[in-house]
Amino acid sequence: MNIVQIKSSTRRLASTASTLWLAVFLSCLHATAADNSVPLTSVSQIRGLSQERAAKGMPVKLTGIVTNLSGYKNSFFFQDSTAGISVDRTDHADVGVGDLVVLTGTSSAGLFAPTVVASYVRVVGHEPLPRARRVGYAELIGGVLDSQRIEVRGVVRSAHMSQVFDHDILVLVVELGGGSIRGVVQNLAGINYNPLVDSTVSIRGVCTSHFNEKRQFIGAELYVSDGRGITVVQPAAADPFALSAIPVRNVLQFGQGQHRVKIEGIATHQIPGHALYLQDGSDGVRIQTSSKELVESGNRVEAVGFPVQGEYSPILEDGLFHVVGKATPIVPLLIKAKDAIGGRSGFDQVPYDQQLVKLQGKVVDSWIQGGQHVWILQQGSEVFDAYLPMITTNERTRTIGVGSVLMMTGICTVHADHEGIPTSFSILLRSPQDILVLKQAPFWTPTRILLLLAALAGVTLLAILWILMLRVRVKRQTRIIRESEERFRHLAQHDELTGMWNRSAILSALDRETDRCRRENRTMTIVLADIDHFKRVNDTYGHLAGDTALRRFATALSGCVRSYDHAGRYGGEEFLIVLTGILAGDLDERMAALHASISDLEVEDVEVTFRITCSIGGVFIAAGDEIDQHSAMRMADQALYRAKNAGRHRVVYQMFQRETSEEPLLER
Repeated sequence: MNIVQIKSSTRRLASTASTLWLAVFLSCLHATAADNSVPLTSVSQIRGLSQERAAKGMPVKLTGIVTNLSGYKNSFFFQDSTAGISVDRTDHADVGVGDLVVLTGTSSAGLFAPTVVASYVRVVGHEPLPRARRVGYAELIGGVLDSQRIEVRGVVRSAHMSQVFDHDILVLVVELGGGSIRGVVQNLAGINYNPLVDSTVSIRGVCTSHFNEKRQFIGAELYVSDGRGITVVQPAAADPFALSAIPVRNVLQFGQGQHRVKIEGIATHQIPGHALYLQDGSDGVRIQTSSKELVESGNRVEAVGFPVQGEYSPILEDGLFHVVGKATPIVPLLIKAKDAIGGRSGFDQVPYDQQLVKLQGKVVDSWIQGGQHVWILQQGSEVFDAYLPMITTNERTRTIGVGSVLMMTGICTVHADHEGIPTSFSILLRSPQDILVLKQAPFWTPTRILLLLAALAGVTLLAILWILMLRVRVKRQTRIIRESEERFRHLAQHDELTGMWNRSAILSALDRETDRCRRENRTMTIVLADIDHFKRVNDTYGHLAGDTALRRFATALSGCVRSYDHAGRYGGEEFLIVLTGILAGDLDERMAALHASISDLEVEDVEVTFRITCSIGGVFIAAGDEIDQHSAMRMADQALYRAKNAGRHRVVYQMFQRETSEEPLLER
């Protein structure tokens, strides 16, 4: 073969290879197109899609049974022979539980698991619901049974009425052993739910999942169509107070199940609507109860509740109680701090948990925060804390200083670590009368300080080391308590959704600025801003998208007010802004700039993007005007109403005049 023949053969091979690669490429394109055009015909295929692939809207054609209605618009749960799934709809065909339907639509990533968006639903018959497989609590973890019909068996811990999607529902909290699940009963006809509490029941329904914004599973719920989905396996006692009482020390001992127990004791303390403390001889217990019926200390009480592990000792949850008579009030036991937590024969010894005690201590620190007065006390080498609700404090307790020696009377509460090992204890005070000042805080003078320094110079190295170790321990416990109190204070003043000041905090800021503007003869402008058509946002995109819109609006508002202005969530989608020191000649420009910063905002939420606008109503109060805050708020609200009535997405304000409703409103 000569050179010319070799080159010719090489060109033919190259041409053939190119043709083969083109054929492979076209085959791949055809396969991909076919994959996107052939509909998925089973639920298991859809649930097997990745989040990204489900979001591409794969075509779907399914036949199966409607297992339940979700209550949200006209969506429902659907199950075929392979699995169950949630179906959102764009059609309006009338369907009910048990209907055999044929549906077509597309896949969706959903907010937790893949879902179906149906554009066409047709009822072709009616069949029995698929068998509900019995599962335990461990099988619910992770949401693998989401949208499936299941059956659970457990003890009903509570039953109460609620609302979801504007529908009345019955909510049952059922303990399964290892965890609990909420049963949501949608049709309440013929259900007497009060006798269900403490009954062992079998519940059949559709499993749904609770999840966070990261699509992570946080809990399960069971949607039950009606009372036929509930079977009482073992009824509760007709009268829970007819149960035989057990001693407090026997709660959660060997052999007790998940059912209620009855105890008797003498009341030592009550937090109405939250807790009741009882004592039976040398044993005490906390009963978690929502009852606000007042109980006097010294009353004999019968109580029933579900025993669970508390922070250290057992407590009774979902408790009920009634007073059965008078008794001799419990005499508080005088104890030493070192005896509150001890050890013997390899066991922790906690003899006073939940009991009424009294003990002496020296105040090493104190503060008022989070609705409570907190004292850190020391007795010998032991450090403990005491709490008194601020609503019960008086001038005497507020003036107790560091260095005071106190005799405290209250409920001893032991705290444990994650392994259940007792680590510290607190005294829950009931009233200022529980504090007896044995020695007032010393009055320090330079002479006394010099004497103290001279005395400290003679302390040995061992004593210094002991003091340092004690200080470390006090600081550690003080830091933990202060961090907790700071969190409570922040939650009390800020709106949980937007992070801005809540209604109470922004109205307090308005009061302060009103007083300051009076004193300093300054102008003040009160502004109400309202997101336009917010209900339409919720109805169109869902309440989660509405929450995202509120956060987006709050972020824009926080970024456009001055550091010395005030802004907060006044209620719903309405926000209150307090501006000070603005001149009348600058008002037009300032109001226009404010509106431009917080209106026509783009909101991105999961799979949708939309825009929101706002309307602003304001009232300008000139320097020297006698401010009537109520009239000013009413005028700002009227201006906001005019802005909405004039078509929204605009600013309307007026100049403040007391008792004047004819002041012209200025629109910008």
